[in-house]
Amino acid sequence: MEALKPAIAKFQEAQSQFETVVDLQQQLLSQLSENQQVQQEFARSGPETRVYKRAGPVLLPQDFQEASDNVAKRIEFIQSELYVPLPRMRAAEADHVYRERVEKQITTLSAKRDAIKEEILALQQRTPVSSRGQDTQARS
Repeated sequence: MEALKPAIAKFQEAQSQFETVVDLQQQLLSQLSENQQVQQEFARSGPETRVYKRAGPVLLPQDFQEASDNVAKRIEFIQSELYVPLPRMRAAEADHVYRERVEKQITTLSAKRDAIKEEILALQQRTPVSSRGQDTQARS
């Protein structure tokens, strides 16, 4: 049963890495979408539009151009996080390459996790049934 502990720890680490990559991707894509929607709203509005910025519980007036520039900078930053090695590609190309890279990373982490899972199952099968039963009783 002691041989299972390192394998289980490796599996948990692989699972954690997998979840982190997926969560980060979803968070960045969500932020990008939100900021692009704000940018589109700014494009439909004019410079005379009143814009407010939230600072804690207070809304403070902000210059339209400054707000628009800030949103553009946020979009640029998020895209740089998403498309790190792809600075000069068109957005559609960068998005395609990014998706391939993330899918490959997810596939690799998933395969690593599955291999560790198989290792755990193999270790469990080699462990005598009686010692597993005793271990279960000892935990109760």
